[in-house]
Amino acid sequence: MKIDGGSASPAVLEKKMLAAAYAPSYSVGELVLGKIGGIELTGRALNKTAVKIGTEMVQQRDAQVEAYFSRPLLLRRCTKPQTPIELACVSTDGGRMQTREEGAGLGVHNPHWRETKNALFSRMKSRSFTSDPHPELPLCFATREGVKGLLSGVAQSDTPSAAEKISETVQQAVSSDDWRPKRLFRTCISSLVNSDTFGRMMELEADSRGFYHAQKKAYVSDGLPYNWTIQQRHFRDFTPILDFVHAVERLYEAARCIHDDLDRRWEHYLRWARACWAGKVSDVITEFRTHQQFLGLPPKDADKEDPRRLLDEAIGYFSNNATRMNYPEYRRQGLPTTSSHMESLVKEINIRVKGTGKFFDDGAGGEAILQIRATVLCDDDRLKRFLANRPGHPFHLNVPRASLTNAT
Repeated sequence: MKIDGGSASPAVLEKKMLAAAYAPSYSVGELVLGKIGGIELTGRALNKTAVKIGTEMVQQRDAQVEAYFSRPLLLRRCTKPQTPIELACVSTDGGRMQTREEGAGLGVHNPHWRETKNALFSRMKSRSFTSDPHPELPLCFATREGVKGLLSGVAQSDTPSAAEKISETVQQAVSSDDWRPKRLFRTCISSLVNSDTFGRMMELEADSRGFYHAQKKAYVSDGLPYNWTIQQRHFRDFTPILDFVHAVERLYEAARCIHDDLDRRWEHYLRWARACWAGKVSDVITEFRTHQQFLGLPPKDADKEDPRRLLDEAIGYFSNNATRMNYPEYRRQGLPTTSSHMESLVKEINIRVKGTGKFFDDGAGGEAILQIRATVLCDDDRLKRFLANRPGHPFHLNVPRASLTNAT
């Protein structure tokens, strides 16, 4: 069964693409196909087939994007979903993968890191509330035990501060997560293209899902400027929300700039986190500026770890994102306040493409594996549909049968 990507049936080819997408390497994919699938195919051949199929996916994707945006604006009509969508949530975040010079022969030539751009499209179940359903800061952000895996240095002190002690009544109140929107269905995309091109891909994917007709719409991301440029260009009527987890990380970093004492650092962080959770971002920025008066402004040549520079960057970060941090109102509307699903997706993609010993060609090879990996992580059957409808292969005739009968 030494079958290549051109002569393989869609069913066999799907097994090969699943091996390429889920196995940590093409050599492991070879082992899986041989031992479990009964398909004899070398890792190098699997790599070649994956690049072939992934490149076909890229070509189809680019053609669809071009056709979508070539239509006059007056003729564009957003796709209506077959099933009404309570909440459509779009998120984007970057990942990392190592690439090498393409076409340079065997071995790794000119290795370098590239940023992958990833987007998640979630159909969610959502409720609305007459008042804030969760005014208290969740325990995962309010206790050292909860954040020790998120914030560096927190677990170095085991002595809880007075501000950290939460009453039993509050603990019971925050134990329920019924207020959070629930994800029902997801699709995703991933690529090495620039942010302008990626934003166009995101709009096409969102429209194909009927997201622009959703009852509620949210765009959740971290504070990178290009994420919000994409939101303004392609998702203007989606509520922009800064991921609260990224805000928490910035708050603790600012606390580290001000205090060496772990307990005092934690007390400041906790007060600021509660203020942000309550939507009082301006109070936090004001306090940052007060501390900046004592630390001073950073010099132009300040080291990237200089506390003055870090605090100044925190002031800029929260000032630029303050309009995206009305968390009490988001909770009342039943919108998400974190991009946790997006973070999980990035990890799922990175499992396949990120590693000190993993290198992909900086071109077709790298782009192909991202297409395949993202495709299998979608909840729909797009991989199966693509393989069943590939033009030009023996199982999908794209020429009249009579012409084949008369061929010599």
